[in-house]
Amino acid sequence: MEVEAYLGTSDPASHAYRGMTARTRPMFGAPGHAYIYISHGIHACMNVVARSGGRPAGAVLLRGAEPLEGVGEDPRRLAGPGLIGRAFGLTAALSGEDLVASRLSVRDAPAIPAAQVGRSPRVGLSPGETLLRPWRFYVRASAGVSRSPRALSAARPRSRSTSGVPTRSIRPRSSPRRGPH
Repeated sequence: MEVEAYLGTSDPASHAYRGMTARTRPMFGAPGHAYIYISHGIHACMNVVARSGGRPAGAVLLRGAEPLEGVGEDPRRLAGPGLIGRAFGLTAALSGEDLVASRLSVRDAPAIPAAQVGRSPRVGLSPGETLLRPWRFYVRASAGVSRSPRALSAARPRSRSTSGVPTRSIRPRSSPRRGPH
């Protein structure tokens, strides 16, 4: 019910931005395969390799889903990439699996009407040139969405630069850092 696009070598937030490594090799491979990485040493996060013509790498992060069966009754059970990884027992060993012909698969679902699809900036990124791009897509009013767009707006204070372009506020160096970024 929620995904984020990462545009490979042209996107500073993408793991593929600095080129191919042993870990990011699946992102440079055939579309329709899994790219699974471990976030903060704890959470297995799954991406579906996808890219448009001319791009050497790219992927779509699965940020949230709605449980259909087999993972309990809580509608928020899959509302976050780490929760998806935990519920499905994902590990980095599954990275590179073909999502059509392997034990790890993605299934087709009914189309979502365009009016129910929201867009916003991606979640949890450090400041950079793609910070404010609306490359996060989610189903409005879905319990499977990890964070509401309203909560994200409150978490991203912005000021205006002298050019009039929104910028992210910068905290003074003496302020304690919170979170992973």
